[in-house]
Parts: sequence; structure tokens; C-alpha cells
Amino acid sequence: MSWILLVDDHDDGREVLAEFLSFNGFEVEGCGSGEDALARIEERGAPGVVLTDLTLGAMSGIDLAKKIRGAAATAKVPLVAVTGHVSFADPDGLFAEILPKPVPLPRLVDTVKRALGA
Repeated sequence: MSWILLVDDHDDGREVLAEFLSFNGFEVEGCGSGEDALARIEERGAPGVVLTDLTLGAMSGIDLAKKIRGAAATAKVPLVAVTGHVSFADPDGLFAEILPKPVPLPRLVDTVKRALGA
């Protein structure tokens, strides 16, 4: 099974979502920044799906998505925004889906399954 890259600069939220996804049978790697996420992709190769917050710090989730889309090895990886910004509309079409924070956990699992083609 493909692994999930979960990117959120809030440690508690990231850990809760990672544990929930792991409990549901997914392999999850968590990162606290866009830079760490890109390094993890460099180490492990393309994930099956990337779940990212939009507000991460120096590199935003949108910047991270653009870098992932711009690399041949990861251009087709499904990207899911997880955000508290209810007005975010994704004008560049970077994300397969936009999930609100707090994330309804059953919806998170369904979204990941769809993204992984499971």
C-alpha cells in the first residue's frame, strides 16, 4: 500500500490525524513543515497522497503543492488541503479535495481511500 504524507505545523493535530489514519490501516509519515515534507519525499519517493495544511510557516501548503506538482516524480500525486480557511477556493486547481478543520474523521478516511484508489 502507498504511504500518506501528512503535513501540519501543529504537532498535536498532526499526531492525532496520523494516529487515526494508522489505526485505520494506513502507513502515515508526518512532517511539520513544507521543507521537511520535500525532504521526506526525496528520501522515500512519491507518496500515494499528500494531506497538507495551508498555513505552515516559511513554505505555505500552496507553495508545497506547487513544488510537488512541478517535479516529474510527484506531479500526479493527489493533494488534499486540510484547512481552517473556509473561503479557500483553490484557483490553481492544485488540490483534489479541500477538507475543513476540524476534519470530520470518516470523511478523512473516505478521501484518502479515494485518493489511493482503494
